[in-house]
Amino acid sequence: MDLQFRLATTEDIFRLIELYHVVYRGTYPEPLMNQFGVMKKFLEEPGSYWFIAENSNSIKSSPIVASVAVRYDAENRLAKAFGAAVLDQHRRAGLMEKLLSHCIEYMQKNTAGADVVYATTRTVHEGAQAVTDKLGFKKLGIFPNSHKSIDYETHCLTAAFYRNAIENRFQNYSLHEKLRGLVKIVTEEVSQMGELKFIIPDLPSKILIEPPHLELVTSEHFVKYRYEKLKKEKELQFAFFPFHEPNTLILSPDQSIEIFCYHSPGDAYSVIVGGKVDNSINYSSLFNTIANLLRDHQARYVEILVRADKPKIIDSFLKAKFIPSAFFPAFQLHEGKRYDYVVMNKTFEIFDFQNISLKGLNQKYLEEYFNHWKQSSLNPKMLQQLSTHPLEAYHHRSQE
Repeated sequence: MDLQFRLATTEDIFRLIELYHVVYRGTYPEPLMNQFGVMKKFLEEPGSYWFIAENSNSIKSSPIVASVAVRYDAENRLAKAFGAAVLDQHRRAGLMEKLLSHCIEYMQKNTAGADVVYATTRTVHEGAQAVTDKLGFKKLGIFPNSHKSIDYETHCLTAAFYRNAIENRFQNYSLHEKLRGLVKIVTEEVSQMGELKFIIPDLPSKILIEPPHLELVTSEHFVKYRYEKLKKEKELQFAFFPFHEPNTLILSPDQSIEIFCYHSPGDAYSVIVGGKVDNSINYSSLFNTIANLLRDHQARYVEILVRADKPKIIDSFLKAKFIPSAFFPAFQLHEGKRYDYVVMNKTFEIFDFQNISLKGLNQKYLEEYFNHWKQSSLNPKMLQQLSTHPLEAYHHRSQE
């Protein structure tokens, strides 16, 4: 079969819907892959690209055999590849590797350039992880049970770095001591990072106050308007979570606290996108409350990005029982330097890893994640009683 790679157009939408329905058996949770209006908006937006593979000798109505979407952020010279799908009969032919390679080449030639290209890979089989391995992507972490399609799915974070992105990092900082294990695994993959320093952050120098009553607002258009307004007026203390638009707002009655989130009702996945907070507020109490509000809003997984050179803020999230699950070097571009980030999350689901098959360092990331989980979720007596690692039984089963 002669295949051609090209950008999808709005005329391809119904064939794309068919592809994702067939590959995921109608369970793909992201509206972008199954709702005509959402797909049409994506295809017409600047910075959005949808690549497809199809039979070059067939008529237009023939099935699309593979697809992957890409979002591009020119400000940060950053691209995200996601939503990869391949018909079963084409999986062993290296088709997704070729299509993704075509995507990266296209982005480098037809945009201002991408210093960093990242993707999350499924763990239901090693094939998805092998695709990014072959293209030189580095493993950076793991997101346990972060999404739900047919079953709960654990995803891995991978990234490829170009144009000396790693060497151009801001490096004059110290990491939180509790990130040592996670960062050690990352440096096995990204050797150019060099030697990093770790510290135990000082205690707060002032008495912090508990957050006031908070409410959750789901007026999508108002939330987006408010977020863009505050961002333009530079009133947000943090506002870096690329490729997510907020649709949920958590705020105090006087609006001294406004935290913007994206919530996906399809698989109950939530991310904290940005916000403004009074510096006198206890961050640990605040974000613990926010996570619980999102849980009551049917979220089962909550994620946030924290700049790695902010150890005191990271400490607050650790105390709120957010677990560091990935370390992303050179993620953000700001004033000519690239900044490292930590991905932290909190899950309200019972962990389920019966359907995963981990490749290489991804096993180490999962074990490191559970080390943090034990420390944050078990009392000292239970920790002492656990003489074996909670993943040891899983590891033995996976070798059988």
